[in-house]
Amino acid sequence: MGRSVLVIGGLHRLISRYEETACASECRFYHHCGNCNGGKRKLYRLVERADVIFCPIDITSHTACVLIKKRCKKQGKPFFFLRSSSLSLFKKALNKWLEKQGSSHGINALRQSRPFT
Repeated sequence: MGRSVLVIGGLHRLISRYEETACASECRFYHHCGNCNGGKRKLYRLVERADVIFCPIDITSHTACVLIKKRCKKQGKPFFFLRSSSLSLFKKALNKWLEKQGSSHGINALRQSRPFT
């Protein structure tokens, strides 16, 4: 497992599917629920560990989205705000990012030009 992926928020019932998708692409998977009421430290530690961050905006709190955007910019991490929590959109975004990284591990190599945010 070379790269690591962090998903912030998303549908609880899809977390295991997000993880399967990341692992099938030989990526380590991290998840944070997107709730920042308990503090930001755990969220910030996960951002540090991840190579790329995905944040579905239909489920994730506005506060978490703002924190993630600022933290990722500060650390120079790529981040993607996804229009929805759908598994297919996550797969497309992950594959597109992996292709840009020169990885041959993407699932169903993607050739899509539409933005994810």
